[in-house]
Amino acid sequence: MAPPSIRPDTARQTLHRLHQAGRMRFAAVGLGLALTACKGANDKGTDSASVEPTGRSASVESFPPEGGQDTTLEMVFNANTSTFRFGTTTIDMGEGITVDLVNVDDGWTARADITIAGDAAVGNRDISISTGDRTINLPNSFTVVDDSFRILPGEARLGETITVDLIGTNTDWSTGSTWPDFGSGIEIVDFSVLSQTIAQATVSVDTATTPGWRNVSVDNGGGDRTTAWDGFKIDRVALAATFDPPVAEQGDTVDFTIRARGSDFLAGTPYIEFADGFGANPDIVVDSVTVIDAENLYGRMTLSNAATLGGRDVQVNVSGEGIRIPDAFDVLGGDFEIRNVAIDLYFVVNRQRDDTTGEILESVVARSLFYTPLDPPCPFYEEAHKGGGEIDGNLCFDGIDNDDDGYVDCKDRDCVDLGACGGGMGSPSEFGEEPNNSTYSNGVYGMGGSGSSGGGTVGNGDTDCPPVTTYSAGDYVWLESERNVVTLEKTVDSATGVIAYEGQSLTMADYVEENLYDLHTQGDPAGIGEYLLEGVQPTVPKNWTWLYPDLWGNYTHDRTQDFEFGWTPAGTYPSAIFGFWIFTPNAWGPMIDDHAGWGGAYPWDDGEHAMLAAEMSRFAPGPVPVSTFSYISGRPFGFPDSIYQENVARSYIWLTQQMILE
Repeated sequence: MAPPSIRPDTARQTLHRLHQAGRMRFAAVGLGLALTACKGANDKGTDSASVEPTGRSASVESFPPEGGQDTTLEMVFNANTSTFRFGTTTIDMGEGITVDLVNVDDGWTARADITIAGDAAVGNRDISISTGDRTINLPNSFTVVDDSFRILPGEARLGETITVDLIGTNTDWSTGSTWPDFGSGIEIVDFSVLSQTIAQATVSVDTATTPGWRNVSVDNGGGDRTTAWDGFKIDRVALAATFDPPVAEQGDTVDFTIRARGSDFLAGTPYIEFADGFGANPDIVVDSVTVIDAENLYGRMTLSNAATLGGRDVQVNVSGEGIRIPDAFDVLGGDFEIRNVAIDLYFVVNRQRDDTTGEILESVVARSLFYTPLDPPCPFYEEAHKGGGEIDGNLCFDGIDNDDDGYVDCKDRDCVDLGACGGGMGSPSEFGEEPNNSTYSNGVYGMGGSGSSGGGTVGNGDTDCPPVTTYSAGDYVWLESERNVVTLEKTVDSATGVIAYEGQSLTMADYVEENLYDLHTQGDPAGIGEYLLEGVQPTVPKNWTWLYPDLWGNYTHDRTQDFEFGWTPAGTYPSAIFGFWIFTPNAWGPMIDDHAGWGGAYPWDDGEHAMLAAEMSRFAPGPVPVSTFSYISGRPFGFPDSIYQENVARSYIWLTQQMILE
């Protein structure tokens, strides 16, 4: 959701602020500016004051134009002539608003501390000012609203990044629809809604923005906005910071220094992150940081060979406070080398049963990608391979390229390695002796349970990993065998620039069973040349068909009963795997009443198998996807001059259906 914009100070406000010498918190809103209430109020404008009994006239401006129930605030009044008198000026704002104190700065300016009762009537009201022998009426000059908020802490320095709390009264904030706006020159780095009345924002103040007090608004969507008038102050004191070097190249390890006047790097452990035009980007890893003194540090960073090109901001956070260095350095591109190119290759038959008609929709996809793996890896990959973090295997079935690597769901190696797609589990020989007529690894598993290939987060999770760098190998490449040829045409993703090769409008006539293909590249003078990689892409030995039960038309199964199912024996053993999986909602989330998880089997049973009642009863009730597949992987391979020789092509025949557990 894009942050809303708020109107900057008017010229009259600015003049009034300059008028109040020596005071940072000045406020003047011309009542003739036709200010609009944040919630339903209409006119809040300047009106010619009625003056009694002398007949002289004055124009008085008040600020802020509104206040929330059950709050206290300071009102500021500014007159165009000498109007206010010491000791005799009083202010009346109507029932429900108590004027606690009135201070007269001079004849032109007065201030009042007011308390708005929690049951004060919502809406427009008049203000009456008595000063000496004069009474000045300001019709419709203040509005009581039902919601308001304050900001703690309420100020930051130029160039500083700080986390603030937004404490609301009668607010109704919600994640996804609520967003704050601190005005021009203050970037919202992060924002989270903790409750209907409490939110937290990390803001970065541009060194070139205007210091002073400013209005902050919170937009709840649909035009519903709450404003903290003069709610946040930018201090004139600036944090001046520099970053060296000005440029760094993809794949390089680089020493850097940061100097920041007015900072305190000794207050805690500095945390450094980098941002491009789309926000924080983890494609640069900080290897080490050494603090010299409160204002100086140096360190070493390694840029991924797929690091996004262009300018980077640098953010340094220490003990809850931060410094942002805009346009700190530029990332430059590295040179192409075939030795750094890996290959992803697969051939997949996807079948989906329509739950309404029972019809099976089929697509056949062959795809190849020539790329350089992220090095250093994105934090997601580090977590996935060390067994940390929370698993979210549902992302392997959402139809989205969650980690922006050019692959979707079970076409993504990360899902395969996780075990969500039956891959990453080894070959049949790795499961022990011949498993005919027996079940292997059947059961229900929660987070980190048996059958999982380790922890980690599938997709980008909390980390937005960059796309890998991909290369052209010509206008097309092809899979070639004595039985047929399958052409994969070049495609380029307009959003990420990922180059891939895909078979277009393929059918089962192209997917020849029990076949072994060579991969042949056409060649590109500016990229990958012509290569022939023999016998790298297999297909499964036999096709198969689901026999029973009919998993469509809201088929329902009692979880206290065994679930028996059958298929035509695929005949895949011992060169391939047959698999069966049930995924419950939030399958890789925390166990809730022992029901979150996934169940699966590698049932080499001659076409018949059962998930027992004890296993089925552990699933949560409701609709669940049922995935069945045959799967085979090929031999390790790579380009002759590449350091990546462990590429493995995969092949699947998938069927996805649905049933309801009760």
